[in-house]
Amino acid sequence: MAKPDYLKEVEKTIRASSGKASAADVAFLKKYVGTQYDILGVNSPTIRAFSKAGFSFSTLDFSEQIAVWNTIWQKSSLHEAMTLAILFWERNIHKVDGHASWVHLKTWTGKIDNWAHSDGLSNLYSHLLERKPSMVLPELKKWNKSKNPWERRQSVVGLIYYYRKRKEVLPYSTLIPLVEHLLDDKDYFVQKGVGWALRELDNAYHKETFQFLKKNFARITGIAFAAAAEKLSPKEKEELKVLRKKARKK
Repeated sequence: MAKPDYLKEVEKTIRASSGKASAADVAFLKKYVGTQYDILGVNSPTIRAFSKAGFSFSTLDFSEQIAVWNTIWQKSSLHEAMTLAILFWERNIHKVDGHASWVHLKTWTGKIDNWAHSDGLSNLYSHLLERKPSMVLPELKKWNKSKNPWERRQSVVGLIYYYRKRKEVLPYSTLIPLVEHLLDDKDYFVQKGVGWALRELDNAYHKETFQFLKKNFARITGIAFAAAAEKLSPKEKEELKVLRKKARKK
């Protein structure tokens, strides 16, 4: 008996719901997400409904389901199918041993080409970092110096992702060197990630992070600063803006 083609099943399900998006909507979404993968414009609620409902292989042994979704992520060129692979882990990351999760998920960064998938994986990586710091942190440090900009972005956004989701975070002194190393990075999405990381670090360690922002105000790019200053008080924002304005005049 031929082995079921689960990738084909998933992609067929998605394509069956793709008729509602116009060509213009699809083109806009592809540009907005910034992906080179095929994208059909199926909305997020529908994709999440597919994820919740499951597929024919959702009754398989859990380890087999992991293998199926790993294959889908690695072999599909359809953005929505890859998103479903991330959603599978989003629903199950708390149920799986941290080491078993990391073995699969750490290999996924090489296929990222857009912020949506990057952020979805950052959510997973930050959870695993909280559970298994000695296992995950060395890889993040490695990615911090990678030639792949999406790995560099992961090395900072994956540190905390959203502070409100963390029960605990690593010490400030452990986290800040990875962010500081990328302050001068030339990639737009890495800079967005730097700003994101600084914002969440500020939520966790306000005093230390604000002092870092004051010390490095001239190095922090406008792209990163917009996100980094998002949760600061009006007084703190104004203080940094004055410093940055004076630096630009010089």
